[in-house]
Amino acid sequence: MNSNKIEHHEVRLKLEPQNGTLKAIDRIYISGSDKLNFHLGNRFDLLSIEQDLEDLDWIVEEKGKLTTRYVVKGLDPEKDPLKMMWEGTLDSFENYGVCIIRKDLVELSGFCWWFPTIEPQSQFERFTYDLKVEIPDKWKVVTPGKEIKNDLRHFRYRREIEDIFICASPSLKPFRRNCCDITLELYVPDSLRKFKEELMDDFSSSIELCSDLFGKLKEDNGGLAVISPRGKDGAEWGFERDGLWVVGDTFARYLIENDWKVDGMWKSLSLHETIHGWFGIGVEFKEPWLAEAITQYLEVILTAMMFDELDLEKKYFDHYRDRVEERLAKEDRPVKEYTFTDNMYTHWYLKGSWAFWDLEEAVGREELLEFFRKIYQNNLDDSLSQREFTKILEKNFDLESSFMEHWFEETGFDPLYRSLS
Repeated sequence: MNSNKIEHHEVRLKLEPQNGTLKAIDRIYISGSDKLNFHLGNRFDLLSIEQDLEDLDWIVEEKGKLTTRYVVKGLDPEKDPLKMMWEGTLDSFENYGVCIIRKDLVELSGFCWWFPTIEPQSQFERFTYDLKVEIPDKWKVVTPGKEIKNDLRHFRYRREIEDIFICASPSLKPFRRNCCDITLELYVPDSLRKFKEELMDDFSSSIELCSDLFGKLKEDNGGLAVISPRGKDGAEWGFERDGLWVVGDTFARYLIENDWKVDGMWKSLSLHETIHGWFGIGVEFKEPWLAEAITQYLEVILTAMMFDELDLEKKYFDHYRDRVEERLAKEDRPVKEYTFTDNMYTHWYLKGSWAFWDLEEAVGREELLEFFRKIYQNNLDDSLSQREFTKILEKNFDLESSFMEHWFEETGFDPLYRSLS
C-alpha cells in the first residue's frame, strides 16, 4: 500500500502546438515513506527524477490503458522536493483547443492524467499547486485570477477547494452577446459553431431568468463560458469556478440533437452553473453541499419556467427520489458527512435539492423563491455557514429548527411535508 501523499506541485509547463508537444518541470512536495508509487498518463514519457541534485532510479511497475505506474525508491520525504521532468507528443493539438487544470481534478483536456498522481482513478486527489505556463502566440488565457510575470502566464489560484486554469487556442473563438447589463462570452469549438445561436440563447435565457428572480448579477461573478472540445471519454457535464463555467462538447451536442432533453425531460445546458453565479459565488456557502442543494433545487424549478413545462419539476423530483432511495439502500450517511472525495452526488445534489422541494410544499414556491432573492440581496459577497443560513431560514418561515437537521444531519429519506406518492 502506498503510504506517500503528494502535498504540492510547483509546475512550469510549456505548450508547443506547432510541434505537438507539452513539456513539464515539476517540483513535487511529498510526505510519507522512502518508496513512492505514482501514475503518469501514457501520452507522456518520464525523463528524469532527482532530489537534492541527485538522480533517483525508477522502474515501470505496470502499464495500463491510460496510465503507467512508476516506482521510485530511495527518496527522502524530509529532504528537498522531488524534481520530475516529462514530456508528451501529440499528433495534433486541433482536438485539444482548451487546456483545463483543476486543483482537485488535474487534467489536460482531451488527454488525461498529466500531473503525476498517486490515485489516478480518483477525481479528487487533493493537493495544491503553483503553475507557470508558457502560452503559445495567439492563445488566450480565459481563467480568472491570472497575471503576467516574466513573459509567462502565472496562475494564482483563488479558491481553496477547487480552482481552474483554462487557455484557449486561436481556433476556439468567443461568441459575445449583451444581456442584463453584462457581456456574455461563450467559447464555442468549430464543431458546434453552427449551433452558437442556440447555445447563446440558452446561456442568455438562464442569465435573464435568474436576474429577474434574484436581482442583478455582479459582472465579475459570471458571464464567461467555455464549451471544451473533448472526446467521448472526456465528456464533462459542467462545472463552474469563479464565474466561469465549462461543459464538454459531447454533452452540448447531445442536448442540441435531442431537442434539449435528457431521458425525456427538458434540460438547460447552462442553467445549473449560471445559478452558481448567484448561489455559490455571489453568496458563498462554507459548506459546499449547501450550495449544491440550493442550486439543484433552483435548477429544476427554473428549468420548468424556461421550457414552460408545468409538471416538469414533479418528473424530476420523482426521478431524484428513485435514485436517492436506490443509493440509500447501498450507503446511507448524513449529507453533511460527505466530502469532495466521496461519491457525494446523490446526497449533495439530489437528496439536498429534495429538502427544498419538501419545504416548498409547506411555504409555497413564490415565497421560497422570494426567500432566495432576499438571501442574495442581503448577503452578496458574504460567506454563509450552515448555521447562519439555518437561522435566516427559520426566522423567515417560522420553522422548527429540526428541518435542516432532519435533511442534512440525519440519515434516511423521509419528507416532512410532501407526500412521496
